[in-house]
Parts: sequence; C-alpha cells; structure tokens
Amino acid sequence: MMHPFEIVAEPVRRRIIEVLAVGEHPVGILNDVIAMEFSISRSAVSHHLRILRDEGVVSVAPDQGLPQSRLYVVNGEYLERLDGAVGELFTLWEQRYGTGVRRAPQFPAHPASPTRQPHMHRAGRRGQRGRRDGRRSEPPESDHLSTD
Repeated sequence: MMHPFEIVAEPVRRRIIEVLAVGEHPVGILNDVIAMEFSISRSAVSHHLRILRDEGVVSVAPDQGLPQSRLYVVNGEYLERLDGAVGELFTLWEQRYGTGVRRAPQFPAHPASPTRQPHMHRAGRRGQRGRRDGRRSEPPESDHLSTD
C-alpha cells in the first residue's frame, strides 16, 4: 500500500482527489477535465484513476441516471489516513530543536527498512574515497611541503 503522501505527490492524482472532494463525478467528465488541464491522454487519466481505486482512495458506483456510466467518489478513509500522516509530521516538527524544550528529535524508523543505516553525505566522507573499511586515508607525503 502506498503512503498517503506518495499518492498526492503525483499532480494528476492530487487534482483528481481535489475534484472529487467537492462531490462525485462521472468517469467521462473526470477524464475530459483532467486530460485537458494536464494535456495528457484519457488513457493516462484512466491509469491514475486505476491507481487511486487500487489504493482505496476512490470508489466507483454505477450512475443511477445513466446505468452505463460510473461515478467516482473519494473515500473518507483515505482522507483520514492522509490526515493521520500529516499529524505524524506535525508531531515530529514539534520535537525539533529550538522549540524551547531541550530534547533530542525522535527519528521514526523507516518503514521499508528498520535496520537501514543512516546515509552519510559525501562531504562527511572526505578522505575516505575508495576505502570500504571506514578508515581515513593518509595524505600522500610530498617533498615540496617539507621544511628542511
């Protein structure tokens, strides 16, 4: 299952959710509006709608007025998941340094890899190029730097 932020990170999917947040819409109108706004094909819009369906963000029901048409509606459960993810982000933000309370930030475990080692920026690895054992390499001795 995709993280709620991953779903809304894609502008086309975010716009579909925005359109559906105001009410249900037939698939034909969604396809036309989104395809026109983003200059993409109707099949590309259908691809994003399928992802949203598969992730439980939207649901589809037959249109009572037009039995051959389908209505899309945003699921409230997804919006609650998104709200929870934003709440978790605010919790982390409130623990940041400089808030008047001295405490170390609580880093969440990465959901995909709980034993993942933190990645050191290449600037912090200066002198370790080519070394896999973590020891710093010694600078080469040079005759032009000697003070004999």
